[in-house]
Parts: sequence; C-alpha cells; structure tokens
Amino acid sequence: MKALLTALALCLPSPALALSCMPYDAVLAYHDAAKSDDSYVVVLGDLTFDDGKLPVTDWEHQQDTPPDTLFQGTLTGHSLTRDGFTAPFDRTIRINVQCFGPWCSSLTPDIDYLTFLKQTDSGYLLEVNPCGGFAFGTPSQQVTDQIAACFRGERCVSPLPQR
Repeated sequence: MKALLTALALCLPSPALALSCMPYDAVLAYHDAAKSDDSYVVVLGDLTFDDGKLPVTDWEHQQDTPPDTLFQGTLTGHSLTRDGFTAPFDRTIRINVQCFGPWCSSLTPDIDYLTFLKQTDSGYLLEVNPCGGFAFGTPSQQVTDQIAACFRGERCVSPLPQR
C-alpha cells in the first residue's frame, strides 16, 4: 500500500520549484562570447519576429515544455567595429528561446537589442535562456559604449559581481 501511495504521489502534478540565476549583464556576455570556441558578432538593432512562436509553459504539464524553441526573426541595425556600432546589419537570423524545465526565456518583438550572434554554418543564431543569454533589450548608451570599449581592448569590467 505504501508503494502504491508513493507511486501515485509521484504522478500527481506538483508545484514548481523556483529558478535561481546569477546576475548576468552585457559585459559578462561579452566575456563569455570572447572565450567561447564559437565565433560571435555583436549587433545593436531592432529585432522583429512573430511573438506567437515563443514557448508557453502549460503549468498543468510542465514536463512537456520543450528545452529549445527555434524560429526565425530579422535583426536590423549595426554590428560592432573598432569605431563602434557602425557596420550596417540587416539579416534574417535564427532564434533559440531556451527553457530550463518550465522556466522559459522571453523576447519582445520590435525593440532594440544588444545581441551576441553565434556564427554557424547556416547563418547567425541568437540564443536566450531564462538566466540570461545573448540578448539585452533597450540597452543604455553606457552599456553599448562599454561593449565597444571591450571590443577595442580597453577596460572591460562588469558592474556585477564576478561569477
């Protein structure tokens, strides 16, 4: 009887545990991209996509939340050069919105983002997750200036505690 009750308890929906993430900012993302074996391009621009493609968690069936949701969007703006965000950029990109269990990242269409795009054989890929990822919405001039300074090899320190 005890085994049956235990089995039933494991099958019943239970409340989700809280997700805990370390603070993450654009400078930490810059360092992560720079030390990666992958190649990245930094772009500041307007991100457009169909927000109906974003994952939605069904809290009654949390286990069915997909870990990756891939779709296309367009990023129009400027990529980073030694002179700042000066090289025109207007491309269709792939977007991967990742979920950790029932917790999913989100993006807002039609706003400016500071992005770190992975260069892949099939084009550019933007990856975001519930604990950060490589997209920062409506970045301040201070943030974009700091990332440009990092790119030029100048002082590049995050205001957040180091991980």
